[in-house]
Amino acid sequence: MRIKRSLQAAALVAAAVLLGLLTVQGSYALWNATTSAAPGTVSAASFDMAMTTVNTGQTTNMTLANGTAATLTLSPAGTLGPGTPVYGGVQVTNNTNAGGQFNTVITAGQPTIANVRGGTLASYISVTAKLATSTAECSNGTGFTAIGAGGLASPTVAKNGFTIFCFQASLSSAAPASVKGQAVNITLPLTARQCGVSGGC
Repeated sequence: MRIKRSLQAAALVAAAVLLGLLTVQGSYALWNATTSAAPGTVSAASFDMAMTTVNTGQTTNMTLANGTAATLTLSPAGTLGPGTPVYGGVQVTNNTNAGGQFNTVITAGQPTIANVRGGTLASYISVTAKLATSTAECSNGTGFTAIGAGGLASPTVAKNGFTIFCFQASLSSAAPASVKGQAVNITLPLTARQCGVSGGC
């Protein structure tokens, strides 16, 4: 008997910056796996992708049990200012218990920066990203680049493996004093795709 399992959702990382405050929100991605099973031995698999904040270690599945997106707060050290960026990051772990090979690739999309309560801060904020192999790399200011139209894709992540996305929020030196204390919402889409499904990997 052939058993086909399919689960759909979208992963989203939302980072809210209030002079140095970041939050992360996420949910599952696209899954589609086919396997053979002997009669009477069919069992379900869990396709869990976990997010862990780099700075605090807080962990959650991308999607909560009720199907809503989870939210984490990235707590960067320091205060955002001209010439003083702040850093945050998220480790995404492939926690699936599906049998056989189940590799994934996670992609961070381009950020959207929106003013909060009619402010003007958004035009002075830029967000860059990089991939890392350790959480310590997120506080190192080198290697950050703008996220292109195709997004920033991780290497292949095997079961029980992980990848780390580091984000840097910077304030332009041209920002006027009037933006002090204002807030912006920064949204970064994060998607995870199983290798071999819809062109993944």
